[in-house]
Amino acid sequence: MSSESFSIENHPDRIRWNKRYEEEFDLFDKNPSEIVMQYYKIANIGKALDIACGLGRNSIFLAEKGFIVDAVDISDIALKNIKHKNIKTYQADLSDYKIEKESYDLIININFLERRLFPYIKDGLKKDGVLIFETFLEGSPQTSNKSYLLKKNELLHSFLSMQIIFYQEKEVITHKNEKAYKASLVAIKKC
Repeated sequence: MSSESFSIENHPDRIRWNKRYEEEFDLFDKNPSEIVMQYYKIANIGKALDIACGLGRNSIFLAEKGFIVDAVDISDIALKNIKHKNIKTYQADLSDYKIEKESYDLIININFLERRLFPYIKDGLKKDGVLIFETFLEGSPQTSNKSYLLKKNELLHSFLSMQIIFYQEKEVITHKNEKAYKASLVAIKKC
């Protein structure tokens, strides 16, 4: 385990997520996200970053399509479940994680929100790199902490400097059969 792992050993998010993965493993969706399956093809096959990868459902999908994937999450329990020769896992606290500049052909961020990462995501993409971002909007029951939920059109406005390929806000039914609201964005870095 790296020294970085020791520094987050007692982090409340790590403890909370490890507990959820241990107790609710069978409840987590193991299928790749629809938006990732639909839009990964517009990215150059190369290096990808999966932010808050969880159990790696999207990382594994991308690795099987030929990407070399950096999969980042705070939960060491989740990361231990990801086994693929094209995936390198990193345990990190995403509230202070830094994405290396101009390193990725594709960055995905699914069901996670850390606004501080927005400029790092843009900078982390190579020219013509693709961003696939989808997470929950206010009004969703996923969390009582409103800072983890997007405001209406917030995701769109945060990435307007990129070429927007797709944007949508809609009501969805989660794998737990709950009504929720999500914002979905696909964009390309052109400069």
